[in-house]
Amino acid sequence: MHHSLTINNNTPFSFEAFHKVLGIKLQLNFTADFNQATYYYFTQKDSVTLFCLVDNRQGTLELCMDALASYSDYRLFPYLADTLHHFVNGGRLVLSTEDGESRSVYEYYNEDWMEESIGEEIALLKSVLSVAPRYYLTMPCKEYECVTLPLLQSVGVTLHSATPRIYGYLQYLLQHNRLPQATEEEINEDQILNEQELEADVPQHHSIGRVKSWQTDGSITWESYAQEDVTLLLQIGKEYQNGKHTDGVVLNDIGTLYQEGIGVQADGAAAAYWFREAIRQGDHLYAPSNLGDLYRKGAPNLPQSLPLAFDAYQLSTDPYAAYRIGQAYEEGWIGTPDQKKAMEWYEKAAAQKHHLALKRLDRGTR
Repeated sequence: MHHSLTINNNTPFSFEAFHKVLGIKLQLNFTADFNQATYYYFTQKDSVTLFCLVDNRQGTLELCMDALASYSDYRLFPYLADTLHHFVNGGRLVLSTEDGESRSVYEYYNEDWMEESIGEEIALLKSVLSVAPRYYLTMPCKEYECVTLPLLQSVGVTLHSATPRIYGYLQYLLQHNRLPQATEEEINEDQILNEQELEADVPQHHSIGRVKSWQTDGSITWESYAQEDVTLLLQIGKEYQNGKHTDGVVLNDIGTLYQEGIGVQADGAAAAYWFREAIRQGDHLYAPSNLGDLYRKGAPNLPQSLPLAFDAYQLSTDPYAAYRIGQAYEEGWIGTPDQKKAMEWYEKAAAQKHHLALKRLDRGTR
């Protein structure tokens, strides 16, 4: 499905002029004329899901966004709508709620709306893939782009996975251009299937363990695993050891299972092995930081080692790792403390708005 918002407009519309007042750079992918209306399809920088702006030339503009858009796209949607309204009507956009109250477009399309929208879309995807081979994006960048269950399983995701896990890996697959395009034969098969009235219950997630994560701004999120996730990830691990290619981020998840003891016995040595393999397979964000934390704290079958923690953090592109490197220099994990180098690394982390580095630098100026 997609989200859409209609805005009144009684003057000729210019996308180029609207783009200039927007204040951010968009990529206009293509335009199309259909039924006397013009369709502008565009993305924001580094995004792989489409927005569409429809000028029907009959008094309204319609702004649309795919429901599988990224978090940054969801946050951009109300800004696009508000700026568009201001551009054509000269005032800020105010919407009416079901109970008759008036809210700004930012209050209407807030974090709760985003969470609910993503949840509804993932529930729909799970329901469709329970009975059909493919789930089609409503507004794909490529024609007939779709999601399949084997594709999700290749990154350790099942229909019983938690909504954030499914959504997160869908964004990963989109960013890496991994969604397939259905063939003409598959499309015909799906059309026949769609003509049948198929109903399916949404597979439910039953957590057997959660992992807490801190985001750059200090907010807390949770990664939840079902037994089906654990079973699939362990099978993927065996296939990897038998020579099958596996993405580094998926191997990192296997390491997390052993680090936290989710569905398996907690084992620091096994966790370290999988984190190292994740790094070897291209995960330079999560796995090095996790490996660094593992050595910094110590774990069952893995003694604490601050020098090894320092080495691991140095492999990461995560601003959190930069903060820990600063801490290592400040506390002398690898020799004599070096306050100058510590501050250099704290500055690197703070430049990316990491909350721990910002707090540390704030203390240092007092």
